[in-house]
Amino acid sequence: MERLSKCERGLIDWLGGVSLSTIFIGITTIVGLGFLQVPLPVVNGFLAGLFALIPYIGVILMAVPPMLLALLDSPGKAGAVLLLYLLIQHLEVAFIGNIIKKEPGSILPAYTLAFLTLFGYFLGFLGLFLALPITIVAQIWIQEALIEDVLDGWHSAS
Repeated sequence: MERLSKCERGLIDWLGGVSLSTIFIGITTIVGLGFLQVPLPVVNGFLAGLFALIPYIGVILMAVPPMLLALLDSPGKAGAVLLLYLLIQHLEVAFIGNIIKKEPGSILPAYTLAFLTLFGYFLGFLGLFLALPITIVAQIWIQEALIEDVLDGWHSAS
């Protein structure tokens, strides 16, 4: 039961941080695209918040639709949208990222990319959304079972 409680705590912490991040990205995208007069700012803001759930890859996916819409007006507006998304990402990492900085049990970036690739390959687009929660649970189980049970047993035996 203790392992399940730790998994629950890990998922709640992750979901709380991701929720704060997606809300920030969605709202700033709506405001920024509205200021730049790009069509459909609310839809693009919602998509930006949704794609923010996908680490690394989501940053690229969220910028493409509004840039294409802005390109219909002018290439300069598409460039302004790109700068807007770079600014939003910078602010999110600088402020929100520091607020919700992961605990010592956080997932390493290399593991994140590996599991995103693996889950994306086998489960498609849905796998990109499920990769991190499943990885968090797997990491907690491995840490509890292998490190604490097995390795602590070896240390106490010696």
